[in-house]
Amino acid sequence: MSLSPEQQERLVDWQVHSLSQVDDHPFAWWAFAGDEHVVVKAGDAGERSREALALQAFGSGATPVIAHDHGLGLLVTRRVLPGDDIRPLARLDDDEATRTIALLAMRLHGDQAPVEGLPPLRDIATAFDAAPDPRLPHRVVDAARRLLDELLSDDRASRALHGDLQHHNVLRSGDDWLAIDPHGWVGDPAFEAAALLANPRGLVESGDARGMDGRELAARSRRRAAIYAEVTGYDVTRLRSWGLVGCVIAELWMIESHDLVHGAPLAVAEALLEQDL
Repeated sequence: MSLSPEQQERLVDWQVHSLSQVDDHPFAWWAFAGDEHVVVKAGDAGERSREALALQAFGSGATPVIAHDHGLGLLVTRRVLPGDDIRPLARLDDDEATRTIALLAMRLHGDQAPVEGLPPLRDIATAFDAAPDPRLPHRVVDAARRLLDELLSDDRASRALHGDLQHHNVLRSGDDWLAIDPHGWVGDPAFEAAALLANPRGLVESGDARGMDGRELAARSRRRAAIYAEVTGYDVTRLRSWGLVGCVIAELWMIESHDLVHGAPLAVAEALLEQDL
């Protein structure tokens, strides 16, 4: 993707220069704002606005917004350095990585700045509006939808949510960890665990996961939920429920975006259902 002349002009206004395309991210560039390392993101204007609103609500637990133009769909954030994500820690000690992410979620949900414009979490239910797909068992999809309705029916305190707080989006910043790339929702803070419990890359790093036995992955997901509950004080069954819903939504979105089933989230969802979470 190339930036439009209008976007390039706005970057000049912001004194952002020396852009270099981020590998495998057609809408993102490394750059400088003066002498400061930054990230420039373009693409869908609505997604950039949600991202900016969420980051501004989170405060110190996330990378800060440097500049944002809603009309141009242009967002500049501070680059997190050294910027390595938390996957190496997870490979070495998955429990410690889970604790770190849970603590970061609590920071994000702490003293938030007032925010308006983020969609309510209940809108995530639109993922189930797609026509049934034979690659996803109806019983699993139907069970996840019923569980989602139950979770959304509870009157819970709402917070601005990251919505994709998994290993790729937690980066090292000196001796600290910061969140990047939020989806941006408002709703139940326990939902924040869903990406960690369902994320296919965090549960299986490589290979074709279709048809795999999900019991081992489900055991890891349940252990992560137990640790997350210990750190945050959230009900562990509610966390696991959000994890199962997240697994199914991940597969629904994968079909919508790429017309394929990843397999790992589905395998986890099936194992969780068989074992009553």
